[in-house]
Formats: sequence, structure tokens, C-alpha cells
Amino acid sequence: MKKIFLTLFLLSCFILSTQAKAVKNDFTSVIEEFGADTESIAVSIKNVDNGKLVYGLNDKTLMNPGSIQKIITTPVSYEALGEDYKFKTSLYSRGDDTFLIKLGADPYLSSKDLKYLLKNINKDVKRVFVDDKILDDKIWGEGWQWDDDLNTLMPKFGSYNLDKNLIKLMIIPTEKDALATIVNPSKYPLVFLNHIKTGKSTKVKVDRDNNVSSNTLILSGTVARPTTIYVPVNNLQRYFNVQLTRILEEKDIYLKQNFTYQKVLNSDKLYDEVVHDINKAIDDIFKYSNNLVSETLFKLAGGKYFNLENGSDAFGIKMFNDYCKKNKLDNSRIRITDASGVSKNNLLSADFITEFLRFNKDNKIYNKLPKPGEGTLTHRMLPIKENVRAKTGTLSDLSSIAGFLTSKKGKHYAFCIMINDIQLSPSDKKMLEDFIIREAYLRL
Repeated sequence: MKKIFLTLFLLSCFILSTQAKAVKNDFTSVIEEFGADTESIAVSIKNVDNGKLVYGLNDKTLMNPGSIQKIITTPVSYEALGEDYKFKTSLYSRGDDTFLIKLGADPYLSSKDLKYLLKNINKDVKRVFVDDKILDDKIWGEGWQWDDDLNTLMPKFGSYNLDKNLIKLMIIPTEKDALATIVNPSKYPLVFLNHIKTGKSTKVKVDRDNNVSSNTLILSGTVARPTTIYVPVNNLQRYFNVQLTRILEEKDIYLKQNFTYQKVLNSDKLYDEVVHDINKAIDDIFKYSNNLVSETLFKLAGGKYFNLENGSDAFGIKMFNDYCKKNKLDNSRIRITDASGVSKNNLLSADFITEFLRFNKDNKIYNKLPKPGEGTLTHRMLPIKENVRAKTGTLSDLSSIAGFLTSKKGKHYAFCIMINDIQLSPSDKKMLEDFIIREAYLRL
């Protein structure tokens, strides 16, 4: 009898081993059929209920994650700030002739909001101070590429966030082959070297001539119709001050003094405020991979977590490390230097990301991850749109995706795929990601 049980036990082990190898071979064959370099691809697929790794390829290898890093930094920021957190920009009065604006680093603050905030300010005002200490003075991420400073997806960020930290320019065609007209409604001081001609098509290129001045832009190309373009603000405080001055002058208020720093005191009276909800930020981070919002949230969370006057990415990282330590998530091998994943200095493993997701499988914040047909997944994996929620990443030669999958059999998995094969085109990388996820849906 013992021999029979032993035989049955060994047979079941053999069957399970064969099934595991079959699953591994299925995924590996998908990758190999693509002609992809398996050494440059990391994959981890884990059962979220029991933590079992059902497929791993270079899953412990450290790679640059791109924007899927947001899937691990955002929940930590959200927990520190709280679901009821509001971005606030407040106006205080000090006597009859002095006002103070307390900045909240609100990534949604607009010039229109600023105008609303000042709508009831009296014309007797003589001084306006700004309390800008909610964040540190570092306005770009560590390891961000200097030649990306005109990338509208990577604007500078800080206490003076305003108008998404982008300058709106209008390009208006004139006569055929003649130079187009450039209009700068913001009044922010820029110098244009205009090489844009009126033509049959619209294609505008913007460069910055840092050898002359950071405010000197070289615009070239052609326009066939009125066109709006955006360029990142290079000096956030100056842009804020220009808009503040313009709004006050529209009310016939002309100040003789600059907007210098003053801390808001307990004796100052709250006059008005503009608020925006944190949940809008989570939507923008997960669905549209908003770097400005992600970085701002992380800094603010770091400041609040340590009960500090100034938030910073350094304290955000310490907050993240504390979170991992408290929840026994081994982050000893990984490295994060920002919140958004833009920095090339970030290093994560697919295994760490799926373990983080597995630990947070019931975190309601992940309900805001996009499904196929939404956000950055608008045109992807539509046949299984009710079975996937995921965050995508794209950076230079990298493409990545991570999230949750419910298989055809109803089993639940956390997955992470990072592809850094320079031979594959961006579209091929994303197609390979979709194929792997499809195979997981069908076979697991």
C-alpha cells in the first residue's frame, strides 16, 4: 500500500512539474517567436492569493522601470497624505493693506484660479507676500536628462506650480512663405528666434539656445493654420510673479515692492482659498502617467509623513523605505530616486513590483488603475478589458507594464513586464507585452 501511495505521490509531482515547465515554455516561446533578446526582458507573474511565482524571466534582475514606478510610489504617498487631502492655495490678510499667499504646490492651480483667489482683494493693498516653503527648492528630478528640458511631459515642479508649469504660445500663419506670427499671451519674458514659415502643412519644432539665454527659444518649421504649442517654464517663481502682477494690474493695483517671502502667522486672517482633491491626482498619475503630479504628491507626502515644513524627494524616499520596512517588503536591492520613474537612476526588479502589488492587492487605490480602453491603455488588450488593470511605462528604449490580471479560469495574478531590447521598436515592445498578458489570461 505504501508503495502505491508513494507511486501516486511521485506521479502527481511529475505532473505538476510538467505543467510548470509547460507554462514556462509557453511564455518563453512567445518571447522567442518575437525574436526578442531574452536577456533584456524581465517578467514576473505571481498568484496574488498564495504568492506563488507562476512565471519568471530575469525577475530578480534590476532594470529601469520607467513610469510603472508610479504603481509603487503613489500608494505610499496616498497613505501618508490621506484620502481626504486637498491641495490648497490660501490668501490671508494682515491688517488692511497687506496680503499673504500661502502656496500649496497645487499641480492643478491655474492663472484663472489665482484670479479667483484675488477677486475680493481691496485696492488699498500695499504689499503682497508669498509663503512658498511647502516644498524644497529642487525643481527637477535626480537623473532626469538635461536635453529633455523642453519635453512638456517633464516640466519643472515645485511650490510655485501654476498652469501645469507650461507656457502657451500661439502660432498664426501669415502670407505664403512668409514668417508666421508668434503670440505669447502669458507675458512671461521669452526671446524668439522665429524661423517658422507659413506653408501647406503644420509642423513646429522648438529648441532652446542655452548659450544665449535659457529664455531664448528657436522655433522652426511651417504652419498652415493657427496652432497652439506649449513649452515648459524654466523659472517657476518668475512665471508665478508675472501672472500675479498681471492679475493685480487688471484690478488697477500697482505694487512698488516685489513679492518677497513672509511666513503666514497664526494671527493672519484667512481671506479665501482654492482647493483641488487628491483623487483627481491619482486618476492623472495612473491613467495618464502625469509626472508633475506624481513628483509633487511624493514630495508633499514626504513632508507630511515626517511632519516637516518643507517636503522633498529625499524625505519621500525615506518615507517609502519606512513603508517597506514596516510591511516587510524587501527593498534592499532596489533603488528609487524619484516618484515618477523618469530618472535613469531608478532600479527595480519585476519580482519586487509583483510582490508589492500582491501585498497591496486589496488597496482600493488600485481600482483607479486603467482598464484596456482607458488612459494609456486606450487601444490595448480590448478583448480582455474586464480582466486587466495596469500601469504602463515608456522611457527611451524601455517599455514596461505592471498590474493585475484575472485569468480565464478566474484566478488572480500580479504581473510585471519590463522590456529593454533596443532592437525592438516601441510598438513591437508593447505588442509583446500584450501577447504575454494574453497568454497568461488564456493559460493560467
